[in-house]
Amino acid sequence: MLKNKIFFITIAFAFLQTHLALGQLFKKTSDSYSSVGIGAGTSHYFGDLSPYRTFYYAIYSNVRWNGTINYTAQLNSKFAARASVTYLRLFGNDATYGGKLADGKSGINQQRIRNLHFKNDMLEFAVMGLYSFRPLDMNRRKNDGLQWSPYVGLGIGLVSNNPMAKDRITDNTGGILRDKVQSGWTALRNADTETDKKYSSITPVIPLSLGIKTMLKPNLILGIEGSIRFTFTDYLDDVSTGRYSTDALSYRANEDYFALTGKSRLESYMKATGNQAVGSLYPSVDAENHEPRTGFRGSKRNDMYILTQVTLNYIIGSRVKCPPLGQ
Repeated sequence: MLKNKIFFITIAFAFLQTHLALGQLFKKTSDSYSSVGIGAGTSHYFGDLSPYRTFYYAIYSNVRWNGTINYTAQLNSKFAARASVTYLRLFGNDATYGGKLADGKSGINQQRIRNLHFKNDMLEFAVMGLYSFRPLDMNRRKNDGLQWSPYVGLGIGLVSNNPMAKDRITDNTGGILRDKVQSGWTALRNADTETDKKYSSITPVIPLSLGIKTMLKPNLILGIEGSIRFTFTDYLDDVSTGRYSTDALSYRANEDYFALTGKSRLESYMKATGNQAVGSLYPSVDAENHEPRTGFRGSKRNDMYILTQVTLNYIIGSRVKCPPLGQ
C-alpha cells in the first residue's frame, strides 16, 4: 500500500513538473494566435494490395482523395498544436495496381491472379504537435514577398475502419452476367472472408508530417503538407495472414469478369499466368492451379496510408501581447 502511494505521488509530482515546464516552453508571446483551416488532397494506401516492396506504384495508381478541417493554436513562434478531422477514401485493386508499367512483374502477376479489391471510406480525428524550423514573420510587409516556413509534425489519432468490396457478377440463376456491372458494395469486416479474422471498426493512428507554409495575407496562411499515417491494424484492406474461407467475397481468383467493370479477365489472366495459347482456360476453371484456396491471402505487416494536403488557414485570434515577467 505504501509503495502504491509513493508511486502515485511520484507520478503526480512528475506530471506537475512537466506541466510547469511545458507552460514555460509554450507560454503565449506576440507570435501566438489561433486559426481554422480547410483543405483537400490525395490518399495513398500501402498494404496487402499495395505492397511495401513496390511502394512507388502507389504514388500514381489507385490514388484517392481526402478533405480536412482543422483548428491550430500557434503557441509561440516555433511550436503549435493542431486538431484535425479528415474524411478520406483508400482504394486497392489487384487488377490495376501499378498499371501497365507493372504488368509482367512476378509479384504483380500473382496479384493479377489473386484479383482482390476494396475501398475504405474513413473518418480520422488527430491531434498533432508542430515545429517550425523557420518561423513566419507576422510583421512582414507585403512588398517583402512570400516567406516560406518548413515544419514537421507528430501526433496521435483514431480512424474508422470499414473496408468494402463489390459482389461477384452473377444473374438470378447464378450464371455469369455479361452485360452490366453488379451494383452496390458489401461491408467486409463482419464477413467470413478469412480464417481467424477479427478486427475493430476503429484503430489508432500515428501521423508523421512534413510541410511548408506561407502567409498570403495578414490573416491567411497557405499550407502544403505530406504525412504518413502509421496504423495498428493489418485490416484496412480486409486482407491479412489468414487462409481463404468459403465465403464468396474471400476467394476472387476464379472470377471470369472484373467485379468493378464487368469486363472479361481472360486477357489479363493469360498474361499473368504466362499462358498465351488460344482458347486458354478461364479463371473459373484454372485459377486454383496458380492461387490455391489453401494458401494465405496476404502478409503480416500492418497497413498504412499517406495523405497529401493543401490547406488555407484563416487567423481568428489576434496576436497576444503579454507584459514582461515581473510586472
